[in-house]
Amino acid sequence: MQATHHVRNILAALVVLIIAATLIGAVAWTPAKQAPAAVLAVKAVAAAPMVGTPTGEFDHGVPVYRLPAVSVTTSRSAELARMAQEEQLAKR
Repeated sequence: MQATHHVRNILAALVVLIIAATLIGAVAWTPAKQAPAAVLAVKAVAAAPMVGTPTGEFDHGVPVYRLPAVSVTTSRSAELARMAQEEQLAKR
């Protein structure tokens, strides 16, 4: 009876491996023109790139760009909690 369970477990594991290998192989052989659905979903979620304006200055031969302003909002209590945690870690 024990042998039967072991054989079933081994066969189930082999079936799972064969299915996984088949799916991986199918994705690997997908032509570049036909991107998988997961790749298309990532492209749809991507935000628009930030556009910089050139300043006319160069730093080590590389042009310097001015990026749009970014607003950051935070909670004072969250910042105090983070500082307290850093102090506790520093004491250790």
